[in-house]
Amino acid sequence: MSPKAKPEGVWADQPFKLLDTPGKDKPLSNPVIYVASHMALVHNTFIRALNSIYLHAPLIATSNKILSRDLLSYCQCWVALVALHHQTEEKFLFSAFEERIPGAKGVLAVNVQQHEEFHDGLAAFEKYVDSALAGKESYDSERLLKLIDGFSEPLMTHFNDEISTLMRLEETGQGKDVMKVHEEFEVIVRKDIDGSKVGPMTLLNADKTYEGGKHPFPVMPKFVPYLIKYLVSRKYAGAWKFGSCDYWGQPVTLFMNTLEGKKALAVA
Repeated sequence: MSPKAKPEGVWADQPFKLLDTPGKDKPLSNPVIYVASHMALVHNTFIRALNSIYLHAPLIATSNKILSRDLLSYCQCWVALVALHHQTEEKFLFSAFEERIPGAKGVLAVNVQQHEEFHDGLAAFEKYVDSALAGKESYDSERLLKLIDGFSEPLMTHFNDEISTLMRLEETGQGKDVMKVHEEFEVIVRKDIDGSKVGPMTLLNADKTYEGGKHPFPVMPKFVPYLIKYLVSRKYAGAWKFGSCDYWGQPVTLFMNTLEGKKALAVA
């Protein structure tokens, strides 16, 4: 899709910086470039969603029970998406690359180690979000942002470094096998997802216009966005107002910048 005008006001490309893909200026016909670019696009989905959380959180008062609960639900869905991704990487992707790609042994070890560097901070964030949603703690935007600050630096480092690591697989000359492992990884991820959390979270933060719209991410049948919008998204319906894109991958004005959002945020 061709680029659209940037949505009104501050958007979800900040404060955490989006990743350039290896395919930005290189052909996606190269299997390794395609796989590494796909991973960068996945990471950017996580980053846009986290940016949306970071931008909206301080604008929501503790007394605003409806919006604070919706944002906490959005946080919970974001954790579910990130956890699924990293668990599947550890269970399958990294080991499959190392075992089945000659010359890849040890290449991805640093990325597994990096998971540990943000694990505790992310767990603390999840624990607070779950506790607040259960009514055991009150919504506190300062605490929420502090918890994000506690894991964001190692998480962003990991997101960036993993792309460089995957590009090293090009040195093996086994592009076809790299693509095969990647395709199997995608099947496993789709099989293990909690669709009500992960499906909308993915679509509502996947910008199909990114880098000129050259990337086919996420790849799915045309009916799936309709299914997710009108059926799957119902369970956590209040959360999705914070997404940065629509269900078809087009960037939208963030809730905080809309007239509806400004009115809702003004509620004490």
